[in-house]
Amino acid sequence: MKAKAKRKRAPRRRSRESSPLTMFESELRTLQRDLRTIAKAYIARLENDLLVCLSALRSYGPIEQVSREILHEIRDLTIVVRNRKLKPEKGRRKDLRKIDSLIVDLVSSIGQKN
Repeated sequence: MKAKAKRKRAPRRRSRESSPLTMFESELRTLQRDLRTIAKAYIARLENDLLVCLSALRSYGPIEQVSREILHEIRDLTIVVRNRKLKPEKGRRKDLRKIDSLIVDLVSSIGQKN
């Protein structure tokens, strides 16, 4: 019989302290990381929807070939986009909701007709 070789245990890394304060700090850092991840995914989705609208506009071809009905619809959508009332410096969810609903409306109007 061979004797089993004893494995050396790696020294445990002791956390600074295991207090409620440090645990809460760790959770806040995790929450911050989650917020950034979700915000990046949300912005990426909205930007992708805008790209769908842009590609749909480009697919109409030269202005001479675009029907009068589509031109009127594009004019109306331009007015809606131009008249958005946002205060980006405040960083409010209200503004994000407005942008989100505006982009959803644009995609449903323009993006689906491609």
